[in-house]
Amino acid sequence: MTTAATVQKRSTTHRLNGTAVILGILGLLTVIGGAAGIYRLITGLGASTSLTDGYPWGIWIGFDFALIAFSGAAFTMAGTVYILRRESYRPAMRPAILFGLLGYVAVLVLLVLDLGRWDRFWSFFINWNVHSPLFEISWCIVLYSAVLVIEASPQLFERLGKERPVRWVYRIVIGLVIAAVTLSSLHQSTLGTLYLNMPYRLHPLWYSPILSLLFFISSIMAGLAVTLLIYPLAARIAGKEVRATINTGLARAIAWVAAIYTLLKLGDIALAGELPLLFAFDRFSLLMWLELGVGAILPMLVFFTPKLRAQRGWQIAGALLILFGVLMNRFNATLFAQLAREGASYTPNWIEWLSTIGVLSAAALAWYFGIRTLSIFDSDAHAKFHH
Repeated sequence: MTTAATVQKRSTTHRLNGTAVILGILGLLTVIGGAAGIYRLITGLGASTSLTDGYPWGIWIGFDFALIAFSGAAFTMAGTVYILRRESYRPAMRPAILFGLLGYVAVLVLLVLDLGRWDRFWSFFINWNVHSPLFEISWCIVLYSAVLVIEASPQLFERLGKERPVRWVYRIVIGLVIAAVTLSSLHQSTLGTLYLNMPYRLHPLWYSPILSLLFFISSIMAGLAVTLLIYPLAARIAGKEVRATINTGLARAIAWVAAIYTLLKLGDIALAGELPLLFAFDRFSLLMWLELGVGAILPMLVFFTPKLRAQRGWQIAGALLILFGVLMNRFNATLFAQLAREGASYTPNWIEWLSTIGVLSAAALAWYFGIRTLSIFDSDAHAKFHH
């Protein structure tokens, strides 16, 4: 008995020490990234980035578009619980909403860094260009971020024991979720519409009239994959039991969404007569096979296999592959598959890397401490306030 207790105590100590090291590293990266971001805002794009007229979009935009897709975890899980009425997935909803909120905060910070005149970020509020996809995207992101703040507020108010604001939120929660799904659907799809303005800049394997649909479906796929990763992690951080049925259910859903996405993608390429480009074995075909083969088809096959789907190791591997595929898709469309003018090149500046890593580290730290301190898994509080 004593030996078992000693082993358990040592295991707990090692785990706490490992967590402290990770948090320390994230904190250091946040500080360094913050300093790099301030340097960029003071000195301007020319002095702090490698962006040019040939490559006006860099890693900030690539990570922004990927983060928006990953943050689809929030609207995907809220819609699953409140609209599809799948109450069994409720324990995974709040970690996903918190992730989505912090993901959009990170998106907004990276967008400010990417603006040439960052001090005029507010311009679209008063200068309306209703024909611009960016105008719709900007408004939807701002409004959806506000909705996420309201959706996540019960996590704080329940912890503080404030009944009145929680009751108000639950009274309008269906409306909030409908607004969240609507706004998410609009800007997730319009990110794809944005590329329709550049038929001669985007490689034919990525340019498609159904880009908006592909971007939307891939955001659902990414959101489910993020939830599959963070729900068990959040449960362990909070000292709660992980429900295996939630994990397997999410994995099964990812498989079906990945199948729909893959069929649409391959069908579009075939109908456009671009299958030879897929088998050209050049840089672009390799990028597409990494994105679609490794990042969608492979994890789809894993999650369609019951024995693999039920194993946590394969769940993590499959979810990471899905996120890799979506990340590749956003970077391919934004950077790698852009047909830049001859002689143009782009290698991210160290300021770009440090500031990006700093923003992502800060979001990860905030999510960890949010899971530790907020009411994430308090089902009793939910039942009390909801009814």
